[in-house]
Amino acid sequence: MKICFLGCLDDLYLKNTGAAIRIYYLAKSLASLDNEIKIIIPAGKGTFKWDERVILQSITGIIPRKFLKFFSNLIGVSKSESLFLYDLSFLFRSRYFIRDADIIQLEGAVTSALIIIVVKKIFKKFAVVDSHDAFQALRIEYKSGLRKNLEIFLEKVTYRYADLILAVSEIDKKILIKQGIQREKIVIIPNGVDTVSFTPKVEKINNSNDKNKMFQVIFVGNMEYLPNQEAASLIINQIAPKVLNRIKNVNFILIGRTPLKLKNNLKNITFTGVVDNVAGHLTASDVAIAPLLQGSGTRLKILEYFSCGLPVISTSVGAEGLDVTNNTNILIEDDVDGFVNSLVNILEDKELRRKMGVAARELVIKKYDWMIIGKQLNEIYSKFI
Repeated sequence: MKICFLGCLDDLYLKNTGAAIRIYYLAKSLASLDNEIKIIIPAGKGTFKWDERVILQSITGIIPRKFLKFFSNLIGVSKSESLFLYDLSFLFRSRYFIRDADIIQLEGAVTSALIIIVVKKIFKKFAVVDSHDAFQALRIEYKSGLRKNLEIFLEKVTYRYADLILAVSEIDKKILIKQGIQREKIVIIPNGVDTVSFTPKVEKINNSNDKNKMFQVIFVGNMEYLPNQEAASLIINQIAPKVLNRIKNVNFILIGRTPLKLKNNLKNITFTGVVDNVAGHLTASDVAIAPLLQGSGTRLKILEYFSCGLPVISTSVGAEGLDVTNNTNILIEDDVDGFVNSLVNILEDKELRRKMGVAARELVIKKYDWMIIGKQLNEIYSKFI
């Protein structure tokens, strides 16, 4: 099959957002099954190959970037290049890739409303919408009411024209159905993890001496994204200080894009910014946390934590949509003081850390490996081509 991914943003080159990671691994796993993958990005970096069967092609429109910047600031969109997806000249320049494809996979419902109309009405192609986080605008407290209403409208337009919708979880599927989307259109293709790249270090898990150990607690996420920013603030202002009042030998490591307003002077909190090797930082850690208070979709960070054999403490929102079992492969706690108590308890219990890490690793190998997920998607696509 020839599959064209449309609607991807330029952060796909760096693979440092959840959406970019999902697109990357779905494309790679589909390519490993003898499919040809073309990925069209609204940017100006030319052609790039991940391998012989996955090609990234940058294409821009003709709308002046100053106008894109102005309008993106008006509605609160951080990536002004995404507005090229509403530039007809961008679609005209993408026409050869669209015509050549058997399946058009649209990445993100909000950015795909114009694209899917053109794909269906003009090119008559089978159109799939990869819904990373169904109706995110209903689940995140945006400051901009204009943006919220606009996103909901555009998302509904995209789903209306879609032949198939990929939801990341049963929860997202139910949200789509509640908003009037036909059940028959929706299939669940969950988020996953590369269980080969994200793997535990045996020597860390088997470490038998915690005396005088400096523990490392880790949080990973793009903190320019509101839910991750709120989680980071909660760590800085409440979780870390309360834990450090009870255990002094703990460092909190926060990885990802970091707004300046999140910086602090606590010596036990480190912001690394974006790193090249997240897995290396995870395997050097003892516990991972995900204290999210709002959000949508499912958290790839938790799957990466699991794959590295880390015990994880999360809120209910953070673990939403994942097939987890509380007190077995994860600890779920929504109260801040309860969260702190769980973190202190697991830092003080080496055997509990080991058992939870092993159970978490077993879960992702069985259900959330990207190669397994890619095969599921390939089987679905084969039915339509």
